[in-house]
Amino acid sequence: MLDTTVIDRWAAERKVTPKGKDTHRAVARWFYDRIGDISVAEITRAHVIAFKDKLLEEGQSLANVKMKLSRLRTLLQWAADNDLAPSNVGHGVRIKGAAAGGSKRLPFALADLQAIFAGPVYTGGPRSKQGAGEAAYWLPLLALFTGARMEELGQLRPSDILRQNYPDADGVGQSAWFIRITTLAEDGDEANRLKNEASERLVPIHSEIEGLGFIHYVNAMRKAGHPRIFPLLTPGAYNRLTGKWGQWFSRYMRDVCKVTDRRKVFHSFRHTFKHFAGHVGMIEGVQRGIMGHSPGDVADDYRGGYTPHQLVEGMKVFKVAGLVLPRPTIAAPVHTDTP
Repeated sequence: MLDTTVIDRWAAERKVTPKGKDTHRAVARWFYDRIGDISVAEITRAHVIAFKDKLLEEGQSLANVKMKLSRLRTLLQWAADNDLAPSNVGHGVRIKGAAAGGSKRLPFALADLQAIFAGPVYTGGPRSKQGAGEAAYWLPLLALFTGARMEELGQLRPSDILRQNYPDADGVGQSAWFIRITTLAEDGDEANRLKNEASERLVPIHSEIEGLGFIHYVNAMRKAGHPRIFPLLTPGAYNRLTGKWGQWFSRYMRDVCKVTDRRKVFHSFRHTFKHFAGHVGMIEGVQRGIMGHSPGDVADDYRGGYTPHQLVEGMKVFKVAGLVLPRPTIAAPVHTDTP
């Protein structure tokens, strides 16, 4: 059955997170609730189409139907690849039309970024307890200037911020600050979790982030003995450090900063980095290396990725034209009654 044997074996082989396993199991159960309990080998294309039609009849949004079909196809493909079914009968069963992408996440516009970085968090106003102190200040900035995922940033440890030597294009020694995004656990460190193998990488720290005092802040956390650089973040569902924080940020962004488009969320910073990196001519492969995307072509694989020098030079050109960031301020005390 999809919701038992296939799910368990698929998740074990692909090292799927508990959240990913649960969301795919839920889709399998949605399928059985509407089609009936049948073995994987008995599922036909007609069953998958009937499942899609029933979801639409129930008034499910096109985005939700699209997501459920995608997860169902993933399980059916694994079953076919492992001889549990003759083929992936869900292949090609999709939602057509522009409306299916209506909830697609969007990058932030310049006006959105100006509103976020002019908010009270960046002007010395009170910070809520849910904002986890300095996490409220640094996570949006880091996301904008790295394109990293929220959890990748939230789980950073002091040892993940390092000064590294490297040769430039002429073989001359250089040195720069990097963020190391890795699952590696050094002595006394807690292991981190990443989305996939391509997510493990070195990300140069942009001069704007250095200028705002990020290295000084990390050194203070290191000196204080904190295992992570944002010690007020607490684990939530599936042991994710940034789950509850992300909910706070969405409320803060909409209620305080007045960025109200529901297609714009914290992950939009990742889209924003990609958008502006393209505008300034950053090499596509360098963008992928910084963001932790899988190689885009065979050439990327052959070259073994981009060197630290190439990543640093790529990061140097990144900018958001027209965005003026506020200079560092002393944060007001943390309160519990603000958004």
